[in-house]
Amino acid sequence: MSGPKVVRITTKEEIMATCKGHLVRLDQAIKQWQKSMAKLEETDENYYETILATRKNFDHMFEEELFSEIPKQVLVAISNLDNDIAKRRQLKIAAKIQHAIEVKQAKENIKALVNLLNHKQIALSDEFNNELQIAIKGKYQGNINQLLTKAFSLLKPNNTTELSQQQQALLSRMVEDNTTQTFASWLEKQHIELQKDPYIQKIEHYLAELSFEQKEIYGVFIERLNAIEQQPVDSRQKLLLDSIVLDLAQAVKEAKERDALQTQLELLIAELNQKTIEPLNFDLNTLDTININQLKKLIDSCEQTLAQITEKTVATYRQQAILQGLASLGYEVRHGMDTKWVKDGRLVLRNPSTPGYGIELAGKAEAARMQVRAVKLTGENNQQRDNDIEILWCGDFHKLQQWLAKQGSYLTIEKALPVGTVALKSVTTAESDALEGTTMQTTLTSTKR
Repeated sequence: MSGPKVVRITTKEEIMATCKGHLVRLDQAIKQWQKSMAKLEETDENYYETILATRKNFDHMFEEELFSEIPKQVLVAISNLDNDIAKRRQLKIAAKIQHAIEVKQAKENIKALVNLLNHKQIALSDEFNNELQIAIKGKYQGNINQLLTKAFSLLKPNNTTELSQQQQALLSRMVEDNTTQTFASWLEKQHIELQKDPYIQKIEHYLAELSFEQKEIYGVFIERLNAIEQQPVDSRQKLLLDSIVLDLAQAVKEAKERDALQTQLELLIAELNQKTIEPLNFDLNTLDTININQLKKLIDSCEQTLAQITEKTVATYRQQAILQGLASLGYEVRHGMDTKWVKDGRLVLRNPSTPGYGIELAGKAEAARMQVRAVKLTGENNQQRDNDIEILWCGDFHKLQQWLAKQGSYLTIEKALPVGTVALKSVTTAESDALEGTTMQTTLTSTKR
């Protein structure tokens, strides 16, 4: 089939640019992994060395021109980094939840012990009483188990009437057969776990997540929760707990969305900085201060800018590849033709070996697809000659494919019509005169000196 063709061109340069863009994103993803590890207060030198080895391997792949494998494997590498941090965060969250519940359990134990001490009318020093009250508020900085042991040692196994059911149950586990025990042995033997509010697990999970995403907001919620816990256990406290659960859920949702958007934006900015020397029109140091909607708008703007830069760059690569290839086959390629192609969306080239004829490239320069066909530069009608020209162009097309392949580029046929299926197109008189009248030319290949 040697008539008009719809072809697709992919240049080595654009493939290389795509790979470089992916590698820049990977570099940024590695920085994000390091930043996340710092937030989690973790280090893992062995895993980090594995990351660096993977990155170095991509450089070797690039040097060996294994371009088709790089984008796929880079996406896997970035996903692995994300998954690693997600797993580490979940473990940290689980540990933080467990710790928080243990602290809460200790607070409940102290409350019960304080009530027992008060019930027994055991005098406490102002300093010790103050420590117990601070512990109940969750602000004690010392060893809370030592505090509990000290309080426990003051108890005597009598006068247990008029205690609440919960306090009585606690005391019965703490005192056996009118004999005393150390707090450590009591805790180890009884594995005491006071009845917990149904909100505890949910609240502590949200707080643990928030502690890694938004520490400032986390502190506000801790203060709020401590205040609620000081309230009497009644319907009002339940309403306050309902409210804080809803607010925590929303805060965690927004924190996660913000983190995902900021991660996406940082990857975009990294690729933009790699593809352009023009400064970005916003301050990267202000990212932490802008809201979610502003982040989304910024991402849209960066994506559009990146698409425009990529489109312009790819257009240049494709123009150069096609025009250099045709110049190598003897077609007249002149200075300014690339600009004309962009402006008109089509370009006609002449080959001195076939006077009165040429070829037309139709399609936007930045598009991967274009139509190529032989055309007449005169108004003469000679069907046989026209068919011969199409056959000659078919041979040139195959040579063009081979030339591009040697450069690492690809020109593939997506659709083609047989010779003579459609009449050879005649270009306008103005175009013909322009081609025939141009005497000064600058080719994109070497010329005789």
